[in-house]
Formats: sequence, structure tokens, C-alpha cells
Amino acid sequence: MDGNYHEGFFDHPSHGLIKIYRNSSGNWVYQCYTSSGTKPLSKERTLDAWTWALSTVSDIQTAEW
Repeated sequence: MDGNYHEGFFDHPSHGLIKIYRNSSGNWVYQCYTSSGTKPLSKERTLDAWTWALSTVSDIQTAEW
């Protein structure tokens, strides 16, 4: 993806469904989630340009977003 980061659920070819957001420190991070988007499967990881570039917006809809 091009441009600035933005929050939401995204599909990543290696990580599956990921949630991208700003943590309490204001840093951009991501977490891997179950395919339904209801349960995190990993700890926060720092978002890098490659993770962002390979991600596509997910069709998943949750009450949180």
C-alpha cells in the first residue's frame, strides 16, 4: 500500500489477518488475529514499511472499527 499508515484490519500474505493501530506510546504497531478478527494471536510488533506495503484492506467488519 502507498501513503501514510492508517488503523484497521488488513490481510497480509505471510501474517494472515493483522490489525494495525497506534499503541499507547503513539507508535504504529500490528498484531496478528484469528480470521474472524476476534482474538489476537501475537504480541504487538512494530509496523515496518514492508508489512504495510504487502497488506491489503480486509473485508472483515468489527464493532471496534
